[in-house]
Amino acid sequence: MKRSPSKTLVLMLTALASSVNAADLVDVANAAWSYDGTWRAARTNWSADQQLLVQGRAALFPTVSASYGVYDNEREIEDINLDQNYGSEVSTFTLAQPLFRVDAWYGYKEAKSSTDIAHANFEQARQDFVLRVAQGYFGVLRAWDTWVSAKAEEKAIRRQLEQTQERFDVGLVPATDVEEAQATYDLTQVNLIVARQQYEIARDQLETLTGQQWETLSELQDDLPMEGPQPANMNDWIEKATSENPQVRAARYNTELTENTAKRQLGTMMPQVQFIAQYQHTHLSPDEDPTLAGNNSSLYDTQNRQIGIEVSMPLFQGGGLNSRRKEAYLRADAASYQYDQTLRNAVQQTRNAYRTVEADALRIKAREQAIRSTRSALDATQSGYEVGTRNVVDVLNAQRALFAAERDYSNARYDYIVDSLTLKSSTGDLQQGDLASVNQWLSPTETLNLYAPDLEGKSDEMIEENSVNN
Repeated sequence: MKRSPSKTLVLMLTALASSVNAADLVDVANAAWSYDGTWRAARTNWSADQQLLVQGRAALFPTVSASYGVYDNEREIEDINLDQNYGSEVSTFTLAQPLFRVDAWYGYKEAKSSTDIAHANFEQARQDFVLRVAQGYFGVLRAWDTWVSAKAEEKAIRRQLEQTQERFDVGLVPATDVEEAQATYDLTQVNLIVARQQYEIARDQLETLTGQQWETLSELQDDLPMEGPQPANMNDWIEKATSENPQVRAARYNTELTENTAKRQLGTMMPQVQFIAQYQHTHLSPDEDPTLAGNNSSLYDTQNRQIGIEVSMPLFQGGGLNSRRKEAYLRADAASYQYDQTLRNAVQQTRNAYRTVEADALRIKAREQAIRSTRSALDATQSGYEVGTRNVVDVLNAQRALFAAERDYSNARYDYIVDSLTLKSSTGDLQQGDLASVNQWLSPTETLNLYAPDLEGKSDEMIEENSVNN
């Protein structure tokens, strides 16, 4: 069933967005709707493509043409040694109505298939737009979380370096411990620089998508229902993808298009019958020639009317007609093969997307457990370091493992959201309303200031949460 962009839906999304102070996913989507060049081009192309059907249908309707010509004529009659010079004006009006034209009929069906292809491509562009918005928004949040984690890790390693230096100064640890801590700290500084760069790139990409400079964005809530694909049966997703996936639909319509092209080429070899009605008026303007004026006064104005049936048929065009027919049928076979491959690809992509979302849900739970495990490991390692059974390298590795586990957990949550939208896109069921649903997962109170992020405060919170007793 064909769908077109809904302005009502955009207004609904705007109303939902007004309920929060910080900009959220709906605000970003509304801004991108009217600004994103790729999406605007897709909407304009779809409007243009709808004219294809009008053009294809035109060959079945009457055509009316008019022509007018002014000529300077010179006639020489050798037997009587007579030269005549005169002007003429000719007006012609012609009406033609096709009665039997196989090529025109299949040309119309070609145009209909082309319009269906254009609509499927537009649906794909619309879903790509929704994914770009989600990826842009959560790309900023993901990069910011990574930056905060990198800053917290840098501060924690720096504190460990300072403590190691103090222990070295009093002779409790060897110089190698200080060097190990210093090397690890240097690496965290590099990671911090990279994380900040990635954050600024993600922020700029979101502004490029929407044409706006966002001050604050709503963050993701802590507790979310990330339980896996719904419905839980993979076959339900695959069945829908085989019929509704935009790329599959476009390939199916393309097979229809090439079949109609082949039939149209065959139709060009058949007789064409059309009704013709024509009126022609000719006015002669002789020069000052008494011979022409006296003997041919009846030629000054003539009117000619014709009405009838015209039958035409190409007989031979150097073999071009038959060659084009063969080419069209071969391309129709190729389109059929391409459709089969597109269908198989869609099934595989849907299966992969389903399994990815399913794994994401399990991965989130596993990442939560990994955070608890690495935090416990850090506690044990720190205690061992205090009594001399573990060295500073073990402590540094345990600290870095904990921060890595927290980053992995954060990334897993963002992956789940984007991958869930990708799964819906593979079935052709991704709508703008899905962004409104995801928007409810954002916190009404936790916000991110894009140009003055509270990096120190957030990193201190992470360090405090992950701190262990010395």
